[in-house]
Amino acid sequence: MKTEPEQRPLSDEQMDVLRRYALFEVGLEEMLTSLKGAFDIDFEETRAGDSSPTQRRSANNRFPIPEPGIVITREHISNALERKRFELVSERDLVYWATVLLLNDAYVFDPGDEDLIAEWLNDISFNLDAS
Repeated sequence: MKTEPEQRPLSDEQMDVLRRYALFEVGLEEMLTSLKGAFDIDFEETRAGDSSPTQRRSANNRFPIPEPGIVITREHISNALERKRFELVSERDLVYWATVLLLNDAYVFDPGDEDLIAEWLNDISFNLDAS
């Protein structure tokens, strides 16, 4: 019987990069480089005939869920939308950001606004143009 290798917890430095990513203080590539071997994500665009492109997103979390997790609040979303409004980030950056927050197990949504945050992130992730 083959056993799975033990997953190592995220380091303090990795958690810091994830916190900074949630605030758009570091980019996707820097975050992924920091989490190499612990987290990866694939944003695969597919086309089916004449229909518009669709995104298939998948992620691998190879770390135990941190306790406590990084809490995502309305302020994170407000900050991200402001950055987009002032063209500090692209629509694609915003889509990827929302998708990472949805798929990375280190993030948790503010319990008081969990449904609202999940709805906003899903809307950004799946209804904006990532091309």
